[in-house]
Amino acid sequence: MNYQIGPWQFISNRCVITSNHLERELDPLLVKLLLHFIDKPQQIVSRQELIESVWQQSFVDDNAINRAISELRKQLAHPIEKAPLLKTHYRKGYSLTVIPERLTQANVSKEPVNILPDSPGISAKNEEIATATTSQPVQKKNSKKFLIYSLLVIICLCSLVWFGLFFINAPSSEKIKQITVNKVASTWNIGSEVHPEMSSDKQYLAYTNVEPENDIMHAFVKRLSDQREVEITYPGFQVSILSWQLNQHSVLLQATNLKQQKCEMVLVDLSQFPVIGEATLIKKCDLRYTGYAQVDESGEHIYYTEYKNEHEGSGLYKYDLELKKEFIVIPPPGVMYGVIMPRLSHSGSKIAYVLSQKGKPFSVFSYNFETHETKRLFKAKKSIISFAFDWLADDKGVIVFEDSELSTIVFDENNIIKRTLTVTPAISPYYIAVHSDNSLFYSENMTQAYSLIKATDPFGDNPEYEALYKSDKDEYNIAEIINKEGTAHVFVSERSGSSQLWLSQNGLTKQLSFFNYDDGSSTFVLGGLRASPNKQRMIFMKNKGFSLYDVNAQKFYPFEEFNKHKIVSYIWSKNNDSIIYVKRLGSKNILAEFNLVTRDTRVIEGIKANKLISDSKGNGYATNDNQLIRLSDRQSWELPKNAKKSVAYGVSKDYFYYSDSISRVARLNLHDQTIQDIHVDFRPIGFEVSSDNEILFTGAKYKDMQIIQISWDE
Repeated sequence: MNYQIGPWQFISNRCVITSNHLERELDPLLVKLLLHFIDKPQQIVSRQELIESVWQQSFVDDNAINRAISELRKQLAHPIEKAPLLKTHYRKGYSLTVIPERLTQANVSKEPVNILPDSPGISAKNEEIATATTSQPVQKKNSKKFLIYSLLVIICLCSLVWFGLFFINAPSSEKIKQITVNKVASTWNIGSEVHPEMSSDKQYLAYTNVEPENDIMHAFVKRLSDQREVEITYPGFQVSILSWQLNQHSVLLQATNLKQQKCEMVLVDLSQFPVIGEATLIKKCDLRYTGYAQVDESGEHIYYTEYKNEHEGSGLYKYDLELKKEFIVIPPPGVMYGVIMPRLSHSGSKIAYVLSQKGKPFSVFSYNFETHETKRLFKAKKSIISFAFDWLADDKGVIVFEDSELSTIVFDENNIIKRTLTVTPAISPYYIAVHSDNSLFYSENMTQAYSLIKATDPFGDNPEYEALYKSDKDEYNIAEIINKEGTAHVFVSERSGSSQLWLSQNGLTKQLSFFNYDDGSSTFVLGGLRASPNKQRMIFMKNKGFSLYDVNAQKFYPFEEFNKHKIVSYIWSKNNDSIIYVKRLGSKNILAEFNLVTRDTRVIEGIKANKLISDSKGNGYATNDNQLIRLSDRQSWELPKNAKKSVAYGVSKDYFYYSDSISRVARLNLHDQTIQDIHVDFRPIGFEVSSDNEILFTGAKYKDMQIIQISWDE
């Protein structure tokens, strides 16, 4: 079989790769190695898999593998192609970074493939390759057959047009069609490469790189004309990309020192690229700030989103850099997550942003600074959060991605014209940066991997952290139960291909649930595990509904009474027979208790509650904006300042625990009001606290991934 692999044609029966006037012969081992990568394009292949499938032995010396990989990478190196076609993934394996195209004998180029040496971008190079691999020799046709076939084609086309005009009742402003895109990896550093940002003149690509294992962030800028790349540093801080200053060659960084709890926005001059110029501190920022910010063209103002109060969501603010004064542009909408990802238009006359409400589809709006008019440009179909939108050139519209649907919204005088394209192969961007009308860079959705971590004596002198139940797939949420064999852990894992409950006991792990999902989803459809104080029952969320698990009967039961309410938080009562919960009713939270025996509900008056937590003995607590309240006697404690912005809570008899879900975990001593806090090398998304103050975390780390450029023809 023959394949097109980036700029190379691989002719397997001759054991050669060819391109232009180049021809390289591969030895048999390299041929076997290359064929194995071709079978698994853009997939990480482990060393063990190579040993078993290529060498077909039980053991191979590491040096032999290293030499073979190095030689294959050397052979695939191309004088025009800047980035390697074979990528090393730290401690994971290797991957072929392009998708090979299978060629027939007629497809194999007899003339050299013409790759433009001075191509301004990767997309032009791909077009040349695509042309070379898909062109067919011109065959002599019988004139009568050709005429008949032409008439048949015309009749079919007319039929399709008539069908569309007669049957399709869709708005004339929206066109939907399917396109096939060319995909090319654009970044090559080890680690997770996310959040691409294009300079206004489209000459430079900036992005963030996160090291594997320790999640340390770096900022890179690449000049697209020659692929020259520089790393930007800021002493004493790790840095990530926020944006480019509008119509300038200066990049805005978020600089953080997590151990010292410092956060700064810094503007770095790159007008003399590759020389890195002066770094200017723009303003301090909140460590919980996870959105986006951009400096205007004049350098007088910075626009950003920020949470002032978690329950009101984030608003859009303008900060005057000379006056050191903040102004509200879009007030907090009163919903989580609120206004996120603001982007200035190229003229600076408008700003677009995402409005995201938890559990509901997001929308993209534009705000006109001159007329103060707000317009909805796009509304998503699914309940997801996405930052995948950017401006088209000359303020003529925006591009928005929702899963594999690319929507172009163009402003035509007073009208908004929307056109939707379904992209194949399927992609799911989280961030995008528009390069041209038919080319953009993106980083994938689901950037983080989740795992369970046990922390022993985390606030002591010798804390220990142990990874629990590790697999290649996400694991999250954990609850402790007691069955006939003793104590066990139930947790959520995707190791079987979909989110299922798993049970671990006495060194053995087995699948507990075998749920089928009608909507085809498999990720994060299970969660919210809460075990009763006697560890005999468990409540959890399944999709948008609730279920109960009886430990002794080993059966699942639907809990339909909760499905008709908007449940914010829930715990078991101390008597094991009822569920205490917070439901959202209009703009208010209602605290109530549902009795599983009598099926009665009672409202608990006099306690304002946002979240509920319980200790290992079943004692319930409520938190609100300012207080921690014990439900049994209504004793209350003032929340520390940092706890008011926290998103993960836990409690034991002596301590109240809270986390920023970034890197800090703290605890308040309920007796003497002292506070201890620690830094952890993962994002503590959630946790359960045992009676001896051992903590079971759901931790998150970035996945290994690249920035991808796609281009398409219309």
